[in-house]
Amino acid sequence: MESTAFYIVLFIHLSGLILGFGSVMVTDLYGTLWLWDRVRFPQVVRVAGVTEIFVWMGWGTMVAAGIPLLVLKGVVDNLMIVKLFFVALIGVNGVFLYRIRERVKSFEHGSDVPRIVMFRAVLSLAVSQIAWWGALTIGFLHRHVQSVIEWPPTPWLASAGIAAVLLLVWATGEAVFRARA
Repeated sequence: MESTAFYIVLFIHLSGLILGFGSVMVTDLYGTLWLWDRVRFPQVVRVAGVTEIFVWMGWGTMVAAGIPLLVLKGVVDNLMIVKLFFVALIGVNGVFLYRIRERVKSFEHGSDVPRIVMFRAVLSLAVSQIAWWGALTIGFLHRHVQSVIEWPPTPWLASAGIAAVLLLVWATGEAVFRARA
């Protein structure tokens, strides 16, 4: 696994990580600055519009380089299944974030955005952070701790559990905010 080809593909994979996750962090930083009343809401929406393409390019690069890395590794262990779940979650959640951004870009002020839309945005941003940091942590563990990690014992169940918790939070929020509307 420690071949020249491995290091070239790993470099491409990590470049995608820097591009994609770095863009996510910039977007989230602007969102935090808006919450702290340091920037205006339209600026956050504009920044998200600019960084969105870089997030997708980074994610796509990571996926494209991740496939040969899996082939070179030769085994998909239990923790890698959870990482692949997080990578898929990033992609699916990115579609939801795109739809949310399209919805909020017409508002001049953050206070104009309906609460249910703000809930969806905050939840999607939290899911994004969980998935990116989860995949990053697992990648680090595989590279610097142990190459094959057979934990958790039932990775599909662990992934389903994470998805179930996120869906429960989403359904609860939808019910609460629809009742208030």
